[in-house]
Amino acid sequence: QASAFSPGRPVQGRALGQRARVARQPNRRLGVSMPSFAIQSAATPKSGAEGLCKKLSSTLASSLGKPESYVLVTFQKVDGMCFGGSTDPAAFCYLSSLGSITPEKNTATSAAVAAVLAEELDVPQNRYYINFFDSERSNMGYNGGTF
Repeated sequence: QASAFSPGRPVQGRALGQRARVARQPNRRLGVSMPSFAIQSAATPKSGAEGLCKKLSSTLASSLGKPESYVLVTFQKVDGMCFGGSTDPAAFCYLSSLGSITPEKNTATSAAVAAVLAEELDVPQNRYYINFFDSERSNMGYNGGTF
C-alpha cells in the first residue's frame, strides 16, 4: 500500500504546484517526512508548554497523515503580541513539511490547530496565522545529512 513515505512517490513541488519524482541518493533515507511546527504566543498554555506541544504533535500527525515519530513541535512564549491592533490572545505558527502541503490538507490542518489553540491558549479562530511551507528535501537536514 502506498503511503506518504513510499520511495519514488510523487511529492508536491514548491513552484506552481508541480509534481516531481524524488531520485534515490546513495546513503540517504528516502521517503521520510519531517513536519516541523513552530508556534509563538504571549498566552500561557493551560497544560504547559510540553502539554501543548504533545497535543499539537498528535493533531498534526493525524491531520497531515504522517507518523508522529517524525513530527517536531516547538512553543515559544513571547513577551508581547499584537494582532489587528489588539493584544488579546493571538498566535503565529509556521509549518514546514516535506510534502503534505496542499490546499485541502492546509484547510484541515488549520481547523485542527485552531481547536487546540482555542482550548490551550484561548486564541479565537480569527486571531492566528499559520504559514505553510513545502520544504525541498535538500533543504531539510536530519541524521547528519539531508532528505
